[in-house]
Amino acid sequence: MIMNQPNAVRDIQRLLRTILLTVLLTAMTLSNSMFAPSAQAAEGDSSTNVSRIEQSGFLKASGAVLRDNYGTGNIVNLRGTNLGGWLLQESWMSPLGVKDEWTLRETLTNLHGAQTAESLIKTYQDAWLTTRDLDNIKNMGMNMVRVPILYLELMDKYGNWKADPWSKLDWLVREAGERGIYVLLDLHGTFGAQNTFDNSGEVNSDPQLWKNQQYQDRTVRLWEGIAAHFKGNPTVAGYDLLNEPDRVSKEQLNAFYDRLYKAIRAIDPDHTIFIEAAWNWNQLYDPDTFGWTNVVYEMHYYAMAGNEASDWNAQNRLVNTALQGLRDHQARWNVPVYVGEFCLFDFTDLWEKFLAGMNASNISWTNWTYKVSSNYGNWGYFNNNPNPVPNIYSDSPETIAAKWSKFNTENFRPNTTLQNLVKKYTTGTTPSPTPTGLVYLISEANKKIVSAENAGSAPLVANRDTAQDWELFEVINNSDGTISLKSKINGKYVTADLNDGGKLIARGESIQLWEKFRKEQLPDGAIALFALANNKYVSVELNNGAGLVANRDQVGGAWEAFWLITQ
Repeated sequence: MIMNQPNAVRDIQRLLRTILLTVLLTAMTLSNSMFAPSAQAAEGDSSTNVSRIEQSGFLKASGAVLRDNYGTGNIVNLRGTNLGGWLLQESWMSPLGVKDEWTLRETLTNLHGAQTAESLIKTYQDAWLTTRDLDNIKNMGMNMVRVPILYLELMDKYGNWKADPWSKLDWLVREAGERGIYVLLDLHGTFGAQNTFDNSGEVNSDPQLWKNQQYQDRTVRLWEGIAAHFKGNPTVAGYDLLNEPDRVSKEQLNAFYDRLYKAIRAIDPDHTIFIEAAWNWNQLYDPDTFGWTNVVYEMHYYAMAGNEASDWNAQNRLVNTALQGLRDHQARWNVPVYVGEFCLFDFTDLWEKFLAGMNASNISWTNWTYKVSSNYGNWGYFNNNPNPVPNIYSDSPETIAAKWSKFNTENFRPNTTLQNLVKKYTTGTTPSPTPTGLVYLISEANKKIVSAENAGSAPLVANRDTAQDWELFEVINNSDGTISLKSKINGKYVTADLNDGGKLIARGESIQLWEKFRKEQLPDGAIALFALANNKYVSVELNNGAGLVANRDQVGGAWEAFWLITQ
């Protein structure tokens, strides 16, 4: 038996297996490059016109938005997807075959040695993501990818840098930049794990990052290395410090964020730092608390408890709560906000509602995720790969490599419904259609919701924090291209009352001239309302109780700007 042979013999056998595997992998790579099947119709074409990210494309925060040219240029809203499953596998969406990637790497290393384990993982990674995938993403109109990274991609489990830690990330940043796609570097799993889930790389019941000083120190050194390597690179949108931290107090979380922030800033003063609350805004402080600048605050949105994934009302509540919380903190803390992950399952109307709402408010977003090997939940733009998953305990390295090589995107099914839906919201060049059904209006001037006061018997005022019956209106699309607003609370139409100085009040019995408004799209995604009654723009008069009055000759700023949000 092999276990009784001298070490030298075992080492020679292992070396021969490694050489054989290397030859096999090289042959497979050549075969794929020469004989790879043509792209699906929904996939990209490498001849697509691209817009390379130059140094002038360097992003920095400017107030509540991101701008290029180091924060002094045009507003840039990041709209894209996650490259989940590439540099960190998760069992439900990847051909993992075990509970987490820690187990995968440890098992392969123990059975076949570190060199073979690394070669096998590289084979998987080279299949999972190729330049053709980046072409697909570009062709969907997206301008950003968030790349989840496991620390073991860059360092070993003892905190030592690997011999070639940057090859995959350098390839991605180079190829994405050539296509005009920004890259957000996301530390998805760190030493000791920052949460209990397999997305940290290690399923556990007690994440040790928060209890182990050595793990924290290694995480700081990891980010220092990343910052030093990518300093000055305009394709890198920023540094996403920790994915979905959990089982940690607000105080400890923010203290660690502050330590990471200061360590990065000592090396890289320019790249934007992304700070995750993940689930709850209460986990974060106003950035002024720590003196943080050039930061983006990030949230993730899922409703999956019980049967929520199949419950339209639960998903709709999630969208409403998410949009309100994002806008509120964006305004109060004067900080850009970003939805790093979300999925609304099979409710295409809610996908559209959420995407339109985020676009209208300069909220950047990336869905989870680009591709999944399963067919569950409408998660990926490509899904349902039927090929067998390796058995890492019993399959030979050659068999594992052959199986993993089948997980290139050509062997997935294109999710054309989701692709075509999201494409409508990636460029931001086409204004969202006027919504039908019940809506509410948020004033840009004071971030308050417009109310038909006293059940509609008093003029409209922007003074509410939540939308109930007084704040809801039905949009009527008139045949002449104008809109009218019908109050839910009293069933009457909003009129610009010229007998009362142009104040808006819900008391029109029918749609006549005074009840018609022209909706005009503003550059930042907000709208203005132009009253046909007197050819004036509607303004929120903050010097007079925040009442709505049609009295302005032009859109001068926030007082004439509104967000029209579907209930």
